[in-house]
Amino acid sequence: MRFILFNIPPLPMPDPTLYNTEEIIRLLQLEEIGADRYRGQSHFMGSPNVFGGQVLGQSLYAAVKTVDGRRPHSMHAMFLLAGNHRLPIDYEVERVRDGGSFSTRRVVAFQEGRRIFVMSASFQAVEVGLSHQKDMPTDADPERIESLLPRWRNQANAARPYQPVPVDFRAESGGDIFSSHTTEPNKQVWTRAPITLGDDPLINEALFAYVSDYGLLWTSLQPHDVRPGDRRLQIASLDHTIWFHRPFRMDDWLRFEMESPNASGGRGLCLGYVYDRQGVLVATIAQEGLIRLRSPRPAAG
Repeated sequence: MRFILFNIPPLPMPDPTLYNTEEIIRLLQLEEIGADRYRGQSHFMGSPNVFGGQVLGQSLYAAVKTVDGRRPHSMHAMFLLAGNHRLPIDYEVERVRDGGSFSTRRVVAFQEGRRIFVMSASFQAVEVGLSHQKDMPTDADPERIESLLPRWRNQANAARPYQPVPVDFRAESGGDIFSSHTTEPNKQVWTRAPITLGDDPLINEALFAYVSDYGLLWTSLQPHDVRPGDRRLQIASLDHTIWFHRPFRMDDWLRFEMESPNASGGRGLCLGYVYDRQGVLVATIAQEGLIRLRSPRPAAG
């Protein structure tokens, strides 16, 4: 199914210039360049490196294109090298196995002939079975929480201008997706795409993978009072896992319950439990990343 993006009714949002949803949806839809080979473009996120969520979303898109009649239930990714946002990324899909109920795919991303990322994904035919879930801790109303995007734009400057995002972000308890007013290693953030995305699950899943890399790793820094802009900090994703439990839509509110159970060895581990508006657990995320604090350079004398 090819996703048609134009002439779709908008949902209420603070200011359309704060978002780049249509750009990101186009970015996630890859060009087929050969048998099980795809090419994706990159975009500028304020850093010379490719945003990790972009590679997660594009690799999932590539893998799904090689599977018929089954939806992804898990993806496990490792970031090997920083990507250059000025260059396209080539994705090669290996059809590892197609069984009676499950399919397995391996995706490798290349830039200039170098492997920068590898991902394995598993797909399952729709099946009815036993069901339980971790309950959503609270029942906050995201419509009553202020959007973070106007604040981000107001805090931008010439050195680091505001970069539009594909979804709205609203943090509970007056916090932020990148920081919090508490030193506890947890936070709660609501997200929703500002336009109607339609029923194609691939568009929703790929955009979810893209958004899943926003701010999760920063949860591991909250107990240590390390904030964005700290010049000592070297931060980067090392690996990233998503388990898809139940269907969802990115144009309806999703609540990310984030926590960091451990930080050690220059690495932080973070978990995310994602619920829909009705409190249904739709996905779980796990990410470990580099959170290295470098010694400040001595002033030149």
